[in-house]
Amino acid sequence: MLIHFLGVCGSERTLTPEKSRALIEFCRSCSVAVFAVNFLYVKGEDNEKVMEAFYEKLLPFSAGQKALECIGGSGFKEQPCWTLDDSSIELILRETSGDLFAYNILHQPEDWVFYRDDSILLQIASHEQEAILRLSAAEYERFQKLRIPHSSGLPQWTALPEQPIR
Repeated sequence: MLIHFLGVCGSERTLTPEKSRALIEFCRSCSVAVFAVNFLYVKGEDNEKVMEAFYEKLLPFSAGQKALECIGGSGFKEQPCWTLDDSSIELILRETSGDLFAYNILHQPEDWVFYRDDSILLQIASHEQEAILRLSAAEYERFQKLRIPHSSGLPQWTALPEQPIR
């Protein structure tokens, strides 16, 4: 099943630092072992150094290049990824100030994707402020305990097929 949630619900941010941590831990409990993330930059501009510094912080967690599902249901391709463990979780929370939806183009990483094996479990589209989770019924029951406001199906701007397209 697919569910989604937004970065803002009413006038409140959806993912407080506690809920961001709980969401990542939930992903780990669903066998997520690696994640991917983007960092937009302009070549030759100051923010290129910011991007390089961010990826340097990720170096200890490198899981290399793996064939992983692409966002939007466009198949699989080799892409860099990083190991999800206690230390990388702390780094993620620091870099996002505790909100996985944090978005400051050219200054913060964006579009976090958490993988179970080679398939997307959680995709966060930072700019669009939308997230998609692909869950089993049992996982959905556990997710509800996080008390993150959500809806079934796909959000407006992002897409993920019910099953990976292989």
